[in-house]
Amino acid sequence: MSTTGDADSALQVWPPGIKERVLDYLRSLGLSRQDLVEGLAEDCLNRARRRVGRGASEELLKRAIEEAQRRFDHALARAMRLSPSRDPHPVAAARAALLLTGCPSASDALFGNPDSPSDAAEMLKEILPRPTPPEEPVPMAEQPLRFWLFKSTHQRS
Repeated sequence: MSTTGDADSALQVWPPGIKERVLDYLRSLGLSRQDLVEGLAEDCLNRARRRVGRGASEELLKRAIEEAQRRFDHALARAMRLSPSRDPHPVAAARAALLLTGCPSASDALFGNPDSPSDAAEMLKEILPRPTPPEEPVPMAEQPLRFWLFKSTHQRS
């Protein structure tokens, strides 16, 4: 079986339970549109299939879920105008906040029009937490270090 073309990938037969677990994972990320979830699952499985050998079902599942996570993070980073590869912490924080809101339309919006991420960014601004009060650097005076714990027990006479 070949997975190079769209017609071929629609005929792909996956090992039992693999596709269902990838679909469940995508739904746990808050995706609710069935066509989107099905398409992403197929894409993730096809990409994972190219990276593992035949019969390696557990490795296929692991790679497909990693691909799903990568695609979700990249869509979130694109919507927030962040670079997921430079510093993954802001993307991870945004992902956690987004998943904690439980708003499925927000996750679906990440995979909307990739040319216009501003709609998703505006929606994310509304639901993601903001620091209160706003972060502001404050100058701090230098403090001398006193090593009282490591004082010498030797006294010179």
